[in-house]
Amino acid sequence: MSYSSRYRYKSMREKNAQSWKRFKAIIIFAAIILVVLAIKNRVLIKDYIATYIY
Repeated sequence: MSYSSRYRYKSMREKNAQSWKRFKAIIIFAAIILVVLAIKNRVLIKDYIATYIY
């Protein structure tokens, strides 16, 4: 694919679609990290909840 120096106009729809795609990727990545951290610290979380619920 050759490089073109001509700037291609992007409509707001295309810009929003691209931004939404990036946002979804970041959210999914953050959710995966949170799940992994929750699994790693599951005993700590369980003990913390158990102190408030008998």
